Amino acid sequence: MLYTFDMARLILATMFLLNLAIPTFAQVKVAIPPHLPDTFGRTFYFVHDEIHAKVENIGNSAVTFCVEFGQTSVNGSDVESTPSPFWVQRRDNGKWGTLMIGPDVGSAKAAVVLEAGKSREFPLRLNDTGRMRLRLNYWRGSIPNLDCHAPPKNLKLATSAVFFSIPTID
Repeated sequence: MLYTFDMARLILATMFLLNLAIPTFAQVKVAIPPHLPDTFGRTFYFVHDEIHAKVENIGNSAVTFCVEFGQTSVNGSDVESTPSPFWVQRRDNGKWGTLMIGPDVGSAKAAVVLEAGKSREFPLRLNDTGRMRLRLNYWRGSIPNLDCHAPPKNLKLATSAVFFSIPTID
């Protein structure tokens, strides 16, 4: 009896460790290039710095995501058009919350298809400070006629690494 219990425990432990060792395959990566990295590998951007966020399709088939074409960013006294597929989140009090940074009513959203092995850059600027991340909803496959105002339910989610937006030093 003891031998059977120990063998079962060994088999379960091995299966658990194998599951940890097999990475789940991500189709899309949201990349934030290092700007002001520190010795601990964290990345910092000053408020209003241009962030060259990139959507990378690292899979073997096309993906589709929605881009908000009414999005703008402030660059000093200028307002720039910065179309974006991302929603921006900031960590406050131990929880991630989504920032309201773009137009909502009557927004101009359109589907963008990204072929396998391709990437697309979406520059943006943030007005807020704190611990940030970008998130992207996407769908597997080429769906050029996807209705971004009533998208299908089978969406996937990609999240960038955490980075920091800090006040500008004067």
